Amino acid sequence: MKRRLYFILALFIIVITFNSCGATNSGIFAQPDMEKNTSYHDFKGFGIIDYKTFPHEAQAKLAALEAARQDAYTKAVEYVYGTYIDSSTTVKDFVMQNKEIESKLYGLIKGAQEINQGFDMNEGMAWVVIRIYKKDIENIIGKRIKYF
Repeated sequence: MKRRLYFILALFIIVITFNSCGATNSGIFAQPDMEKNTSYHDFKGFGIIDYKTFPHEAQAKLAALEAARQDAYTKAVEYVYGTYIDSSTTVKDFVMQNKEIESKLYGLIKGAQEINQGFDMNEGMAWVVIRIYKKDIENIIGKRIKYF
């Protein structure tokens, strides 16, 4: 019985391994591929189409596009400025009582261009791709970027 269980478990692991090896980076969540030595960086954001909050299809799609746009800008700010994370943990008698993690993001992005947008109706999502050029990032941070 134990031997049979190990065999089934091994077979399951092999199937999962081969299945994941064939996965491509072309799904909705795939980030844009960056070519080497390009003078720009692309950021892809996502937004859920919410028909409960917005019963009209056009309104739900516009709200999802705006959420995707904000997500793309958030990713750009994280890339340019980084993210500040503050955490605190309370331990009493060697048992964790409370753990809080707070993340803050501040930044100004100038020169970003929306280069693509669309919907994946199978996933119920909208997506937006924005592009920021190296020169604009250098203007934002006030110094030249050696390795981009």
